[in-house]
Amino acid sequence: VPAAVPAGEILLTQTPAAAAVERGASVSVRCQSSSSVGGALAWYLQKGTESPELLIHSATARHTGVSSHFSGSGSGTDFTLTISGFEAKDEGVYYCQQHTLHDFVSLWYTFGGGTRLELNLGRVEPALTVLPPSRSELAQGKATLMCLANKGFPSDWRVSWKVSGAGVSAVDHRPSPALPLKDGLYSWSVGLTLTAQQWREGAVAVSCEARQGSQSPVSHTLSALQCSQD
Repeated sequence: VPAAVPAGEILLTQTPAAAAVERGASVSVRCQSSSSVGGALAWYLQKGTESPELLIHSATARHTGVSSHFSGSGSGTDFTLTISGFEAKDEGVYYCQQHTLHDFVSLWYTFGGGTRLELNLGRVEPALTVLPPSRSELAQGKATLMCLANKGFPSDWRVSWKVSGAGVSAVDHRPSPALPLKDGLYSWSVGLTLTAQQWREGAVAVSCEARQGSQSPVSHTLSALQCSQD
C-alpha cells in the first residue's frame, strides 16, 4: 500500500473508498487534488499483495496492453477513472498518483487513499472448516486449531473464535485479511492456541464464527471429544 503523504505535499482524495459493482456495469472512481497537477496523474490497480499495475498515465493515456474498458479523464485538480463492463478480474484497490515537478528540481510522487472495488455477488455465507491440532503438537503441550472460512462474499466478513470452559487461557490469533478467489468470492483463516491439557480433557468447547454486519453469524463448533486422538 502506498505510503502516507508527507506534510507540505499535494494531497489526493479518492471517492468512493469502496464499492460493490454489478457484473457488466460501469463504475467511476474520482480523484481530487489539493492543488493543480495539470495532466500529471496516473491510475494503478493493486490485486492482493501484488505490485500495483499501471493502467492510465498522463490523466487519459492507457498504458501499453491495458484493456480499452479502462479510461481516464480530467485535468488540473479533478480526475476520473471509468471502468466499463466490470468483471471479477477487475477487482482490487485502485490508486491515483500524481507526479509533479517541485521547484524545477525533483519530482513529487503522492498517492490517493485507494478505492476498493469488488464484484457484487450479494451475501454469500462462507463454508467453515475447523482443523484440530496435530498429535505432534499435542506432544509438545500445545494445541493450535485453525478455522478456514471459504467462498464468502462480500469481503467484510469477520472470522473469530468463541471459547467456553472454566479456567481457559487461549490466544485468539489475528485473522488473515480477505483473500480474493478467482470466482470473485473470498476466503479467510484464523488460528487459536490452547494448552494440550485443556484440549485432551475436553475442558473447552471452541466455536469458529463468521459474521457480516448485523446478520446472523455462521458458526462451527468443535471439541476434543469429536476428534479421534489415536
